[in-house]
Amino acid sequence: MGNYNSQYEDYYSSLKKKNRIRNSPYQHMGYNNIDTRKPKGKYWVRRITRDLIGVLILFLFIIGCKILVTPETQNVYNYSKNVLNQNFNYEDLMEKAKTVDLTKLQGKFTNIIQQIRSKITGNQSATTKIKNEFIVPVNGVETSDYGYREDPITKEKKFHAGIDIDAKENTDVLAAYDGKVKECGLDGQLGNYVLIDHGGGIETKYGHLNKILVKKEDAVKKSQVIAKSGNTGKSTGPHLHFELLYMGENEDPNQYFNIIKK
Repeated sequence: MGNYNSQYEDYYSSLKKKNRIRNSPYQHMGYNNIDTRKPKGKYWVRRITRDLIGVLILFLFIIGCKILVTPETQNVYNYSKNVLNQNFNYEDLMEKAKTVDLTKLQGKFTNIIQQIRSKITGNQSATTKIKNEFIVPVNGVETSDYGYREDPITKEKKFHAGIDIDAKENTDVLAAYDGKVKECGLDGQLGNYVLIDHGGGIETKYGHLNKILVKKEDAVKKSQVIAKSGNTGKSTGPHLHFELLYMGENEDPNQYFNIIKK
């Protein structure tokens, strides 16, 4: 009876809890439980601290736009000043907000942040790196754009996460830049595919391949032949499906590469 048994840990803990309550100065007042909730005052301290941090981040962002002078940052800075200095018709603003392309707006802000970080660190931004150092994986004409389109098989309106480049079957598919093979295999939509991680949040994906010449975790070099183009997966003819991703989000390759369009 006097030995400690770990199997009854919960039982021992409950006894200790009851003992604390029994010895509590509030026991004689009829309380069976002690309120351990944090004082409400601390909630407002946390709330005010959080709001102040938000204001500080916004302030630093505006200052960054003023320091890094580009057409984009200047527009953001001027717009912020107008918001503070003018009285707007908020109904008009709400109507205009409905027409804003959030994807493009997010892309612009991402580029601005990249430029600020590049200015501070001295390293080139991801956008600059892609435009200056990455290559198109095959030479061919672009036959399908990035974005919403009519699916060539189902005829439904669907989002096309990359671009299609015309390529005869078994054309060499080149790595757009140095990196490591993150994934490769068979996909129901893309057929045989390869996903390469180039570091810094940049990735490229290659689909509808006839043959894969690399395996997962392989290190690849820019211009290295990683696959042969084909017509696998849901495809209406031989071509290469090419995607560009940054921080897990798809980007329009046409913003970075000069590809001849059909």
